[in-house]
Amino acid sequence: MGGVLIPAIPFADDQAMVSHTVRGLQVIMDALQATSEKYNMRINTKKTKITRMSTVEGRTMKVTVSGQNLERVKQFCYLGSLVTEGCRSCHDVKRRIALEKEAWKLVL
Repeated sequence: MGGVLIPAIPFADDQAMVSHTVRGLQVIMDALQATSEKYNMRINTKKTKITRMSTVEGRTMKVTVSGQNLERVKQFCYLGSLVTEGCRSCHDVKRRIALEKEAWKLVL
């Protein structure tokens, strides 16, 4: 953290790995796996998801960790924002409006 190596981290959460190519993402995930093993940590493949952020639909992608294929999803929430395959924010805006409506129902 802050340029200082902390050798005893019990867990890490909410990582975002980004690459322009599927092969590049696999290289990053392999490096993350190797680093995790070095510090006796593991990547939970059931909770780890991948998506392709592109306006071109239908392309396949396969990324693995420890021999397990990672699940591909069309959208996910990351740091409070909805990230979608189509790179559009309309779903996120609608989701935030719905959350605000619910919050105001509790206030009124």
